[in-house]
Amino acid sequence: MNKISYGKWINTLLDLDRGPVGVKFLLSKEDYQALEVKEPSRRISYCSLVSKSSAGEAYKFHKGHMACSGGSTALGLEKPTEEMISGERRLSQGAYNDLEVCRKVSSNMKYCQHDIYGASVMPLEKYNTFSDFTPDVIIFICNPFTAMRIIQSYAYKRGHASNICVSGMQAICQESTSLPYINNQLNISLMCSGTRLLAKWENDEMAIGIPYNMLGDIVEGLRKTVNPLERNPRKRIIEKKLKQENISTEIEIIFNKNYDDKCYIGGNIGEAPGK
Repeated sequence: MNKISYGKWINTLLDLDRGPVGVKFLLSKEDYQALEVKEPSRRISYCSLVSKSSAGEAYKFHKGHMACSGGSTALGLEKPTEEMISGERRLSQGAYNDLEVCRKVSSNMKYCQHDIYGASVMPLEKYNTFSDFTPDVIIFICNPFTAMRIIQSYAYKRGHASNICVSGMQAICQESTSLPYINNQLNISLMCSGTRLLAKWENDEMAIGIPYNMLGDIVEGLRKTVNPLERNPRKRIIEKKLKQENISTEIEIIFNKNYDDKCYIGGNIGEAPGK
């Protein structure tokens, strides 16, 4: 399966109000200048750019465009200060109980250590227009049900996502971008107060970040788990989408059959099952 088909399968099998976003780190000024997409017209937070890209817009940006130092640091556009590393800055903000907790949070924050000139933030399908140009990280903005389906699809080939690291801080830049990139793992984020203010996410929206090299397994997991894990109403929607995309022959939708058939037993307490 190639990258051109990933977006088609994701849009068919997931119930997304926002499209998946691809993030690509641009190491040199030459790489940055060669990419023909627009720049922000004014300073803006990284998470706000992700929000715009999830609605279909494509951007490239460098340090000068960044309005949030946390995002700039997480992506590797600038280095963390000693106050950030020690936890002193977090202590002064009042979000944690004491310096020990602040140091623990700071030590678990994964910030990119590479030297980059900038990055691109674009809808996943936008990368299809470039040859040999794939994103480094994919971000899904979704509701809890869709997050469940992504996790189930991950688990199909990889089992538990056992290294989730979340604190409700630096949600899009660190929890959904730099941590998945550095640790080469799936991570979830329940958002943070800052990104909910700046990017104006809905209250029921959350994020999942994955390294791009994991996307093929996620898509395969989505395909393989439709019948055991989706219920009939969603199966009807998926069946309709499959026909619209002319890929209905790729999956046989089986109704009235799920992984938990005959697992739930009703009736009065003490009554023999089936009575």
